[in-house]
Amino acid sequence: MSVGQFVASALLSIVVSASTVVVMHLYVTPKLPVVTVEVPQVSGLTTEQARAITEPLGLLLVLDGEKIPDGDKVQTSTLFEQRPLKGSRLTHGGEVHAFVAIPPQLATVPALVGQVVTAAEQQLQVAGLRLGSVTEEISATIPPGQVISTRPAAGEKLRKSEPVSLVVSKAQDQIDVPSLRGRSLGSARQALEQLGLVLGDIRKSTDDNAADGAVLRQSPAPGTKVAKGQKVDLVVND
Repeated sequence: MSVGQFVASALLSIVVSASTVVVMHLYVTPKLPVVTVEVPQVSGLTTEQARAITEPLGLLLVLDGEKIPDGDKVQTSTLFEQRPLKGSRLTHGGEVHAFVAIPPQLATVPALVGQVVTAAEQQLQVAGLRLGSVTEEISATIPPGQVISTRPAAGEKLRKSEPVSLVVSKAQDQIDVPSLRGRSLGSARQALEQLGLVLGDIRKSTDDNAADGAVLRQSPAPGTKVAKGQKVDLVVND
């Protein structure tokens, strides 16, 4: 074989080989099936349990770090927030990501009964908690502006930064007792009820200068400030 023929044969072989590669790449390789596996459930499992089911499938378990779960349903040291989710499909060597659950930091609700709101809020901040809603109720024992109770109660454990609601004492609504002198018993009762007061004991007396059944005296006296629901006793002309 001459040198020219040898070179021509070599070039032909190169061209044929290159053509074969191109044909395989364009027509044959794309038609070969891609083998995938179904992603198993790893959330709720320990790291060892999760690896025991992912590695035989040719999948790689990747831990994205430790994290405190938002709720209380995830057990400490188990995996959560899995990606991709169970039922997804990955090729061999695909990665399954998840976080490892760690316990939340807890804080104890301090005793706040009897404190004003500003002082109570400061104690909550020192404890690692925050002030929640503040509602008012009338209290017979706690002065206005002071804490009656907390929700949750003192001594209970909460996650850090969670809110504590306060119930604070408020002053009773004060009402001026109206003057009822000279009114009939029915008119006096109506006037008291319109103001949120209550007709109390009724005694009788005699006054020739007043109409029969008219109010002669009352207790508390007119203009006295009393709480809503206060009884007003009357003396009526007989």
